[in-house]
Amino acid sequence: MTTDRWTAFALAVAMVLCALMAQLLRPAPAPDLAVRLDELIPANFDGWQEDRSVVPVAPSPDVQAALEQIYDQILARTYVNDRGERMMLVVAYGGDQSDSLKAHRQEVCYAAQGFSIRSVKNESLHVAGMNLPLVRLLAVKGRRSEPVTYWFTMGDRIAISRTDRLLTQIRYGLSGRIPDGLLVRVSSLSSDTRASYAAQDEFLRALLRVVSPQTRDRLAGNSNKAG
Repeated sequence: MTTDRWTAFALAVAMVLCALMAQLLRPAPAPDLAVRLDELIPANFDGWQEDRSVVPVAPSPDVQAALEQIYDQILARTYVNDRGERMMLVVAYGGDQSDSLKAHRQEVCYAAQGFSIRSVKNESLHVAGMNLPLVRLLAVKGRRSEPVTYWFTMGDRIAISRTDRLLTQIRYGLSGRIPDGLLVRVSSLSSDTRASYAAQDEFLRALLRVVSPQTRDRLAGNSNKAG
């Protein structure tokens, strides 16, 4: 066999081997969340109770379609305390956070609903022995002013930036898995953003105190525990 033929043959074998390895090493999606979100998140806790009189505003059809592609379960509740203060909580779970199914940034979600997005910033919250990286934003539409706090987990850690998500995807891919993800978002209606964020922090601290350690790790990532 001539050199050119050997080279062509070697290249063909290499291509076949690469194709086979790609099939063998293709990451597998994470298993679906074992329980329903409405079973993980209590309807009443630490002075807060679900307010069933408030019906969440339904997203537009195009946004709803995007949500259904990203998330397998979505829990949306409004809570009220004895002082009449209200908090809107959204927790959403997606079992496949591969390259084609990335975190749904809330800036995009609110903007798609016609909100003007202001003062987006990254902060952190110390709660339940963990340091939680999170995003604050102010969404305004007409007279509605809605301060928002949210974070997103991929696998066992919070992934706020594009780099966070990429590194988590690579880490899981090398172990033959695709990370799942959880969105946690809290918002309230107020023009006083500082007071709203402080109240949202207390709400989140109360929630993460009462859930089980396993649920806490799922919601906030068990790799974010403070040293």
